[in-house]
Order: sequence, then C-alpha cells, then structure tokens
Amino acid sequence: MKRQELNYYDEFIKNVEIALEMSMILRDYANDFDYNKSEEIEAKVHKFENDADQNLHIILNYLIKDFLPPIEREDIVMLVNKIDDVVDNIDEIVINLDILDVTNLREDFKEFADLIYKICLNQKEMLLKFKNLKKYEEIQEMVVNTNKLEELGDKLYGQAIRNLYHNEKNPIEISKWHTLYECLENCFDSCESVANCIEAIIMKNS
Repeated sequence: MKRQELNYYDEFIKNVEIALEMSMILRDYANDFDYNKSEEIEAKVHKFENDADQNLHIILNYLIKDFLPPIEREDIVMLVNKIDDVVDNIDEIVINLDILDVTNLREDFKEFADLIYKICLNQKEMLLKFKNLKKYEEIQEMVVNTNKLEELGDKLYGQAIRNLYHNEKNPIEISKWHTLYECLENCFDSCESVANCIEAIIMKNS
C-alpha cells in the first residue's frame, strides 16, 4: 500500500497556524485577564502545543523515509524545530503566568502579547509565500517585517526591565516578572530565528 504523500510546506504552515492560535489566546487573555482562569488557559494553550509536537513527529518520521524531499533534509529539520521553538515559548509564557501565581498583569504585558500576535501573523503570511520559492522579494519583505517587529520587542523588553527595577519594590514581584519578561523576549527571538532560517533556505535554493 502506497503511503500518503506529505506536503512539507503545508505542514510548516500548520504549525505556524498553531503558534498564531496560541498567540491569539495569549493576547485575548492579556486584554481580559482573570487570575481564576489561569489553569483553564494553560490547558487550552498546552493542547495546541501537543498538537504541534505530534505534527512535528509526523514530519520528521516521513522525512526519514523520503527519497527526494523538496529542499535539503537538514533545512527541513532546522525549520520545523525553529517553528516549534515559537510554539514552546508561547506555551512557556502561559505556564509561567500560572506557576508564578501572577494575580495582576503589569500594563506592558498587553503590549508584549499584542506584538507576539502580530509577529506570528506575519510568520503565517511568510510561510504561505514560502510555498513558492520564486517569490523571493515578497518573502524577503516578510522577513524584514519580522526583524522590525523583533526590534520593537527588544525595545519593549528593555523598557520593561528598566521600569521593573526602578519602580517595583517587592523582590518577589521583581523575580517573577523578570522571568516572564525573559520568556516574552525569548518568543520574539525564536520568531526572528524562523525568518532567518527561511531566508537562508531561499538563498541556498536560488
């Protein structure tokens, strides 16, 4: 029996769409935060993370037996793992909101959540273009957009850390929010890594 063919580009998009869904949940939760719903939100986001993991294993298991993948094997492995980093980082943010017992959000958290949503939305558009490697200029525009959004994230992180240590007097709050801000910053970095990976693949195949 002939096994069902796998379209790698469609699979990349599936996991980017999962990251986007997770970012939407995070953004909406930030805008209507309720501490009592933290476990519910964590479970909802973690379900998406599990779906992404399962899809990642499907891709890698198929790749092992694929005689002629459309791009080099190591590039496929690298890209799916970079996308998975984004999924894991969003999951970690929501987990930390729960385990660090965050009962009130700092105002800038909403800005972080909104920016993560925007960068994930841009990544979906980028991966849709990536299905056609000839659309280099359009893909490059998406890469540049990702880099610009990541730079905004860097500035937001710097301001947040500065404000935290200047204005917060409670050492426990400082500790928990420093951890959260680092998780948010890691999410921006992982999104930029996806864009850089795609750019490198296009250059290699042009």
